[in-house]
Amino acid sequence: MRSGHPFARLFALCIVAGLTLAGMALPFVGGVGWFAGAATDSFNDLPSKLDAPPPQQRSQLLAADGTPIASFFNQDRAVVPLSQISPAMQHAIVAIEDSRFFQHGALDLQGTLRAAATDVSKGGAVQGGSTLTQQYVKNVLLYSEHDRGAVADSLTRKLREARYAIGVERRHTKREILNGYLNIVYFGEGAYGVEAAARRYFGVHARDLTVGQSALLAGLVQSPTTYDPLRHPAAAKARRDVVLTRMAQVHVLPVAEAARLRRTGLGLHPKLAPSGCAASAAPFFCDYVQQQLLDDPALGPTRAARQQRLFTGGLQIHTTLDPKVQRAAQHAVDRVVPRGSRAATAIAVVRPGDGAVLALAVDRGYGNNVQKHQTRVNLALGGQSGFQAGSTFKMFTLAAALQQHVPLSLTFAAPHQVHLHGFRGCGGRPLGSWSPKNAEDGEGGTFGLVRATWESVNTYFAKLEHKIGVCAPWRLATRTGITEILRGTPPAQVPAFTLGADDTSPLQVAGAYAMLAARGTFCAPYGVRSIGTVTGPLGAGHRSECRRVLPRRVADRTTSILRGVIDGPDPRRTGASASIGRPAAGKTGTTDSFAAAWFTGFTPQLAASVWVGDPRGGASHPLTNLRVNGRFYPHVYGADLPAAVWRATMRGALQGTKVAHFHGVARHITRDRTAGVHRTALPRTHRPAPPHHGPATAPQPATVPGRGHGHGHGPPHQH
Repeated sequence: MRSGHPFARLFALCIVAGLTLAGMALPFVGGVGWFAGAATDSFNDLPSKLDAPPPQQRSQLLAADGTPIASFFNQDRAVVPLSQISPAMQHAIVAIEDSRFFQHGALDLQGTLRAAATDVSKGGAVQGGSTLTQQYVKNVLLYSEHDRGAVADSLTRKLREARYAIGVERRHTKREILNGYLNIVYFGEGAYGVEAAARRYFGVHARDLTVGQSALLAGLVQSPTTYDPLRHPAAAKARRDVVLTRMAQVHVLPVAEAARLRRTGLGLHPKLAPSGCAASAAPFFCDYVQQQLLDDPALGPTRAARQQRLFTGGLQIHTTLDPKVQRAAQHAVDRVVPRGSRAATAIAVVRPGDGAVLALAVDRGYGNNVQKHQTRVNLALGGQSGFQAGSTFKMFTLAAALQQHVPLSLTFAAPHQVHLHGFRGCGGRPLGSWSPKNAEDGEGGTFGLVRATWESVNTYFAKLEHKIGVCAPWRLATRTGITEILRGTPPAQVPAFTLGADDTSPLQVAGAYAMLAARGTFCAPYGVRSIGTVTGPLGAGHRSECRRVLPRRVADRTTSILRGVIDGPDPRRTGASASIGRPAAGKTGTTDSFAAAWFTGFTPQLAASVWVGDPRGGASHPLTNLRVNGRFYPHVYGADLPAAVWRATMRGALQGTKVAHFHGVARHITRDRTAGVHRTALPRTHRPAPPHHGPATAPQPATVPGRGHGHGHGPPHQH
């Protein structure tokens, strides 16, 4: 006979019952023959200690305020204590699966024989007869050994379950077993355990399940597919009503209440729980943190082991993300450079003095569907090989020059193009010659340090770098986290370093500028505050140790000058379009041949860097003849789209916060002493006012100022 035949099932169950009873009684009554003794010995020789490793659980990424960002799982499960599972759910599962659970031992011989007899009378398998403890054992064996034999309808399996069940009940209380069962059993629709099931079908926690909801879930465990309420609501309701009736029969629910609930609908409020970053509201921040975790040896010896830990270990990963800042950043990139444009934009926001990454946003969906403007390349981290940062790197040359006590009055003739020889790197290594240009023919003049910064004059900064050496700005950049994205090595020492000659990312540049807001203290950007599980903390995450890289006076003087880029008195300053109505400093950047455009700036509370470029590659797809949001751009400069993204982000992120002032930085920028020097490209009627030695407020220009220049310099000035 097949094992599925009702008489075969009765025979098997009787054998299990007899052997189990004999095994338990043998120490007291002795053997009754060779066969009984041998069978009993065989049963007792089976292992009784169930090795129950923790079940797979989903890991969660949490924002700084505790709100969920994303989940990672192979099995969607969140283990909760019995105190966090509603009493109604506990009553429902016991009533329908094992109503005598708290009265019998590991095995219910009375229930087993009754179930077998019922199966025979009905002509098929109607009742399983297994106790909740046996079902718990079966589920543990299934997930811990991936043993399909754990669900086979065989005598061997039943004997094995029975032996393990006896051992489990000797070591655990009934409540512990019930808790283990409710956390391991499958409820369908990808939901493992009652907490995941409560969220999947009703959008609530297990502690909040009502009687009707509990009855529905309890009915699912018999056959999650057959009774799936999302696909087979009529079958699910019929099964729920069976559970409600049974609850009334065993006196855990009033008969009238059971009748009333049977007349109600299912009340489903399904909530999907997709795994990974694609469903996150901050997918590129999620991607950033995921990569940090997969590179963290504390989570496992290999990348594969860390991946397994992340998707099965039930980690609670507390991150640095600030939801308010993230929303502001995402809104800014989506509004200024909407999806569908061939140009893309990305922004990174870092907290000065801490290094916490508060937001990463990209104006693309996270995914592989190019037609839907999706990408999995994290542009906020520099894409696959990094981006040239343009004139944002002039900050390093400016700060290094101030550290070497170069006076603000240092004047250079800065014609359209210069030819410079004898550049040297660290240790005096010769670096050759360089012939940089300003943005447009005819642009040039004589400048001092301040005005050359405000107007981002390439040839001035080339001469300044030639004077102080490439090593000083290069060393400052490396000490503030600038590396080549692809190789992770320090940037190259080349004469063009001051114009952003190396491949970097918005996150790296934001971290470097945050150093100025922190008055010379650099804190490497990090995204993970702490990692823990339900059993306790695993570690403190990736928080960096901060270190001083510039004296305060140098950082403050650099900030003072960079404030003038945004709010200074020079009408030709490149960053006027980034003004946010509160103290801020920053720098525009436009790379060679308009491959990309940048704006990086900071307030005392936040530092942010914005990149705009073509993801296909700026060299072959420059930001020229571009139409975005109905506006045509012959060339995109740092003060165009990047400054608009930066301004919108900062305004949204800082809305409602108290205005903070830079320490050690004058509120008003003093005019450059060389402001009145002749300049070949500036008509007399548009020259700045004569030298002014007192404080001056920043006038609002009547026309749009220069937009941040090509090669990091500005556009043709508007006359």
